[in-house]
Amino acid sequence: MLKLAKNLLLAAVNVVRPLSTMTRLSIPLAAIAFSSLAGLSLSTPAAQAADFADCAATLTGLGLAAPVAANACAGAQFPADLSSCTDRLTSSLKLTAADSLAACRSVRKPLAVASCAERLQAAGDATPALIADGCRLSLVPERYANCVLGLGDGLDLTRDQLLRACSNNGDVPRRIYPNFTTLGETQRESIPAVSPAPRP
Repeated sequence: MLKLAKNLLLAAVNVVRPLSTMTRLSIPLAAIAFSSLAGLSLSTPAAQAADFADCAATLTGLGLAAPVAANACAGAQFPADLSSCTDRLTSSLKLTAADSLAACRSVRKPLAVASCAERLQAAGDATPALIADGCRLSLVPERYANCVLGLGDGLDLTRDQLLRACSNNGDVPRRIYPNFTTLGETQRESIPAVSPAPRP
Protein backbone atom coordinates (compact mmCIF):
# COMPACT_ATOMS: atom_id res chain seq x y z
CA MET A 1 0.00 0.00 0.00
CA LEU A 2 2.78 2.40 0.90
CA LYS A 3 4.65 1.49 -2.28
CA LEU A 4 1.55 2.38 -4.30
CA ALA A 5 1.25 5.72 -2.50
CA LYS A 6 4.94 6.42 -3.15
CA ASN A 7 4.53 5.65 -6.86
CA LEU A 8 1.50 7.91 -7.07
CA LEU A 9 3.40 10.67 -5.31
CA LEU A 10 6.30 10.37 -7.75
CA ALA A 11 3.89 10.46 -10.68
CA ALA A 12 2.27 13.60 -9.27
CA VAL A 13 5.68 15.25 -8.86
CA ASN A 14 6.61 14.42 -12.47
CA VAL A 15 3.37 15.97 -13.72
CA VAL A 16 3.93 19.12 -11.67
CA ARG A 17 7.65 19.61 -12.55
CA PRO A 18 7.08 21.63 -15.73
CA LEU A 19 5.30 24.23 -13.62
CA SER A 20 8.37 25.42 -11.74
CA THR A 21 6.58 28.06 -9.65
CA MET A 22 3.97 25.57 -8.54
CA THR A 23 6.45 22.81 -7.71
CA ARG A 24 7.29 24.14 -4.28
CA LEU A 25 3.64 24.20 -3.27
CA SER A 26 2.46 21.11 -5.10
CA ILE A 27 4.93 18.61 -3.69
CA PRO A 28 3.97 19.16 -0.03
CA LEU A 29 0.27 19.24 -0.89
CA ALA A 30 0.52 16.02 -2.90
CA ALA A 31 2.46 14.36 -0.08
CA ILE A 32 -0.19 15.36 2.44
CA ALA A 33 -3.01 14.13 0.20
CA PHE A 34 -1.43 10.75 -0.49
CA SER A 35 -0.37 10.16 3.10
CA SER A 36 -3.92 10.94 4.21
CA LEU A 37 -5.32 8.43 1.73
CA ALA A 38 -2.90 5.76 2.93
CA GLY A 39 -3.88 6.47 6.54
CA LEU A 40 -7.58 6.24 5.76
CA SER A 41 -7.30 2.89 4.05
CA LEU A 42 -5.33 1.47 6.98
CA SER A 43 -7.79 2.68 9.62
CA THR A 44 -10.99 1.59 7.86
CA PRO A 45 -11.13 -1.99 9.20
CA ALA A 46 -10.46 -0.74 12.73
CA ALA A 47 -13.16 1.90 12.38
CA GLN A 48 -15.63 -0.66 11.08
CA ALA A 49 -14.86 -3.00 13.98
CA ALA A 50 -15.39 -0.10 16.37
CA ASP A 51 -18.84 0.54 14.83
CA PHE A 52 -19.89 -3.03 15.64
CA ALA A 53 -18.45 -2.80 19.16
CA ASP A 54 -20.18 0.53 19.81
CA CYS A 55 -23.46 -0.85 18.46
CA ALA A 56 -23.31 -3.85 20.79
CA ALA A 57 -22.36 -1.68 23.78
CA THR A 58 -25.20 0.77 23.13
CA LEU A 59 -27.85 -1.94 22.69
CA THR A 60 -26.77 -3.90 25.77
CA GLY A 61 -26.60 -0.61 27.68
CA LEU A 62 -30.28 -0.09 26.83
CA GLY A 63 -31.05 -3.42 28.47
CA LEU A 64 -31.19 -5.75 25.49
CA ALA A 65 -29.73 -9.23 25.89
CA ALA A 66 -26.30 -9.87 24.40
CA PRO A 67 -27.57 -12.38 21.77
CA VAL A 68 -30.23 -9.89 20.61
CA ALA A 69 -27.65 -7.11 20.37
CA ALA A 70 -25.23 -9.38 18.51
CA ASN A 71 -27.84 -10.44 15.94
CA ALA A 72 -29.07 -6.89 15.41
CA CYS A 73 -25.61 -5.36 15.01
CA ALA A 74 -24.34 -8.20 12.83
CA GLY A 75 -27.31 -7.86 10.48
CA ALA A 76 -27.09 -4.08 10.14
CA GLN A 77 -25.56 -2.42 7.10
CA PHE A 78 -24.54 0.50 9.32
CA PRO A 79 -24.42 -0.72 12.94
CA ALA A 80 -23.66 2.74 14.36
CA ASP A 81 -26.82 4.12 12.73
CA LEU A 82 -28.91 1.24 14.07
CA SER A 83 -27.73 1.70 17.65
CA SER A 84 -28.07 5.49 17.45
CA CYS A 85 -31.64 5.19 16.15
CA THR A 86 -32.54 2.69 18.87
CA ASP A 87 -31.09 4.92 21.58
CA ARG A 88 -32.83 8.03 20.24
CA LEU A 89 -36.26 6.34 19.97
CA THR A 90 -35.93 4.85 23.44
CA SER A 91 -35.14 8.22 24.98
CA SER A 92 -37.48 10.45 22.94
CA LEU A 93 -40.54 8.20 22.63
CA LYS A 94 -40.04 6.28 25.89
CA LEU A 95 -40.49 3.00 24.02
CA THR A 96 -38.92 -0.18 25.30
CA ALA A 97 -35.51 -0.91 23.84
CA ALA A 98 -36.97 -3.95 22.04
CA ASP A 99 -39.69 -1.86 20.35
CA SER A 100 -37.18 0.84 19.44
CA LEU A 101 -34.86 -1.76 17.95
CA ALA A 102 -37.74 -3.27 15.95
CA ALA A 103 -38.58 0.16 14.53
CA CYS A 104 -34.97 0.89 13.57
CA ARG A 105 -33.96 -2.54 12.38
CA SER A 106 -36.15 -2.96 9.32
CA VAL A 107 -35.50 0.34 7.54
CA ARG A 108 -32.99 1.64 5.01
CA LYS A 109 -32.20 4.85 6.89
CA PRO A 110 -32.46 4.43 10.67
CA LEU A 111 -31.26 7.96 11.39
CA ALA A 112 -34.06 9.42 9.23
CA VAL A 113 -36.59 7.39 11.24
CA ALA A 114 -35.12 8.70 14.50
CA SER A 115 -35.21 12.32 13.28
CA CYS A 116 -38.82 11.92 12.11
CA ALA A 117 -39.88 10.44 15.46
CA GLU A 118 -38.10 13.13 17.47
CA ARG A 119 -39.74 15.92 15.45
CA LEU A 120 -43.22 14.43 15.86
CA GLN A 121 -42.76 13.72 19.57
CA ALA A 122 -41.58 17.29 20.19
CA ALA A 123 -44.63 18.67 18.36
CA GLY A 124 -47.21 17.41 20.82
CA ASP A 125 -49.33 14.62 22.18
CA ALA A 126 -49.34 11.45 20.14
CA THR A 127 -49.13 7.75 20.79
CA PRO A 128 -45.42 6.79 20.71
CA ALA A 129 -46.06 3.48 18.92
CA LEU A 130 -47.99 5.32 16.18
CA ILE A 131 -45.15 7.78 15.75
CA ALA A 132 -42.57 5.00 15.47
CA ASP A 133 -44.70 2.99 13.05
CA GLY A 134 -45.51 5.96 10.85
CA CYS A 135 -41.88 7.00 10.56
CA ARG A 136 -40.74 3.41 10.06
CA LEU A 137 -43.29 2.54 7.39
CA SER A 138 -42.86 5.73 5.41
CA LEU A 139 -40.56 5.54 2.41
CA VAL A 140 -39.47 9.12 3.15
CA PRO A 141 -39.70 9.75 6.92
CA GLU A 142 -38.95 13.47 6.58
CA ARG A 143 -41.93 13.89 4.23
CA TYR A 144 -44.12 11.95 6.66
CA ALA A 145 -43.16 14.28 9.51
CA ASN A 146 -43.79 17.31 7.27
CA CYS A 147 -47.22 15.91 6.37
CA VAL A 148 -48.23 15.42 10.00
CA LEU A 149 -46.92 18.79 11.14
CA GLY A 150 -48.25 20.68 8.11
CA LEU A 151 -51.74 19.22 8.37
CA GLY A 152 -51.69 19.89 12.10
CA ASP A 153 -51.25 23.60 11.43
CA GLY A 154 -54.28 23.75 9.17
CA LEU A 155 -56.72 21.19 10.58
CA ASP A 156 -58.42 20.65 13.91
CA LEU A 157 -57.54 16.97 14.31
CA THR A 158 -55.80 15.07 17.06
CA ARG A 159 -52.16 14.19 16.52
CA ASP A 160 -53.05 10.47 16.29
CA GLN A 161 -55.60 11.22 13.54
CA LEU A 162 -52.94 13.14 11.64
CA LEU A 163 -50.45 10.30 12.05
CA ARG A 164 -52.97 7.87 10.57
CA ALA A 165 -53.95 10.25 7.75
CA CYS A 166 -50.35 10.70 6.62
CA SER A 167 -49.41 7.08 7.11
CA ASN A 168 -49.10 4.75 4.16
CA ASN A 169 -50.05 1.65 6.16
CA GLY A 170 -52.36 0.58 3.35
CA ASP A 171 -49.30 -0.09 1.19
CA VAL A 172 -47.98 -2.86 3.43
CA PRO A 173 -47.86 -6.01 1.27
CA ARG A 174 -49.59 -8.43 3.63
CA ARG A 175 -50.15 -10.90 0.79
CA ILE A 176 -46.42 -11.13 0.22
CA TYR A 177 -45.47 -11.07 3.90
CA PRO A 178 -48.65 -12.08 5.75
CA ASN A 179 -47.09 -12.06 9.23
CA PHE A 180 -46.15 -8.37 8.97
CA THR A 181 -47.12 -6.50 12.14
CA THR A 182 -46.95 -2.95 13.35
CA LEU A 183 -45.62 -2.18 16.82
CA GLY A 184 -49.10 -2.05 18.34
CA GLU A 185 -50.28 -5.37 16.91
CA THR A 186 -49.70 -8.92 18.00
CA GLN A 187 -48.31 -11.50 15.61
CA ARG A 188 -50.80 -12.28 12.85
CA GLU A 189 -51.74 -15.78 11.88
CA SER A 190 -50.54 -16.80 8.46
CA ILE A 191 -53.02 -16.21 5.70
CA PRO A 192 -53.37 -19.42 3.71
CA ALA A 193 -52.48 -19.19 0.06
CA VAL A 194 -55.47 -19.39 -2.25
CA SER A 195 -55.01 -21.52 -5.33
CA PRO A 196 -57.10 -20.85 -8.41
CA ALA A 197 -59.84 -23.37 -9.07
CA PRO A 198 -58.90 -25.96 -11.69
CA ARG A 199 -60.45 -25.44 -15.10
CA PRO A 200 -62.85 -28.11 -16.30
